[in-house]
Amino acid sequence: MDKKFSLAIVVCMMVSGVLLTGCASARSVAQDVHLIPTPEGAIPVPPCDEPTWIVGEQEVCRFLVTSLPNEKVRVGAVTEFVLPAESQQQTRYTVREDIPPWEPVTEPEQVIPVKKLFIQDNVTGQEVRLGDNAGDALFETMTSQYVIWRYQWNGWTETTRMTGLYAYVLERGEEIVVAQQPDADPWYPEIDGQLVLYVDGRNASMYFINLRIHNLATGEDLLVGNKVPYYGRPASDYYATGGGKIAWVENDGGWTVRVYDLATHTAQTLSVPNTSSPENIGISDGIVVWWDKFWRGYDLQQDALFTIPTVPPGWENISVQPANPVTVKDDRLYWALSVNGEVYRFTAPVIRNR
Repeated sequence: MDKKFSLAIVVCMMVSGVLLTGCASARSVAQDVHLIPTPEGAIPVPPCDEPTWIVGEQEVCRFLVTSLPNEKVRVGAVTEFVLPAESQQQTRYTVREDIPPWEPVTEPEQVIPVKKLFIQDNVTGQEVRLGDNAGDALFETMTSQYVIWRYQWNGWTETTRMTGLYAYVLERGEEIVVAQQPDADPWYPEIDGQLVLYVDGRNASMYFINLRIHNLATGEDLLVGNKVPYYGRPASDYYATGGGKIAWVENDGGWTVRVYDLATHTAQTLSVPNTSSPENIGISDGIVVWWDKFWRGYDLQQDALFTIPTVPPGWENISVQPANPVTVKDDRLYWALSVNGEVYRFTAPVIRNR
């Protein structure tokens, strides 16, 4: 899922009162530098001494974020990443949505068209519809095992199904209730294996909401955090799950990044100085990443905070814009930048025990 930003990528930034150096010689920051050709027609921009916001479409100047010399964990050589070609083998299950045009309700007995959701088995040819004619069936996310979907009762037709989140088990053709009204008002699910992470809108304030985790195998449903921000953007920008852990942003008198380990049922607050408003958080293999003025990472194995430079060597003095957020998988980082409207994708390893 692409998440867009309105900030410029930055280049010489203050962190804990320390200037991130290397604005003029970023290529010497890492010995394993891999130069990537600068895009043709790239627009040069001048350097800055302080962070600068973009005003309209005008980029005043740029900053280079580089790793601090004492960081235990660092980002390795940046290389271009090519999206793998689509598999020639057809996946067994596909989702089909039928969304009718909106019609105003003018008569009490008027039949209201609903949004329909179908699961197609491409091996047997069988098609299964989720939901009924009394409400909308909305696709949320899908794995090789489950389809997570939302049912929204329209309030006009009788139904035995409650508004809420559901999981359809593909191999068995069974349905699992994740959370439903009146017990919960679930939104923005994220799934990792058997775990579904969602926010519960009950008793939510204008700015903060409860975060819960549901185990599809056991039915266990736990409250994780109750100060997760969501005002003005999807709450899912502030939480993620991966590898049996949950990472989320919380504000209880100040911004913090927290991690919950489902195996040990323990939570920890990451030691992150100068946290202002973290977002676009991700977690995988003990590495947490997020955006807070620039991209940061945290290695849970070493309790080590590290900086994530996203501008490749050789691109320091050209105008770039974020295209995709930084994500992490198998100790590798992935992200994308835009130059003159064209998207360039990059990857780099996370290197421990420097």
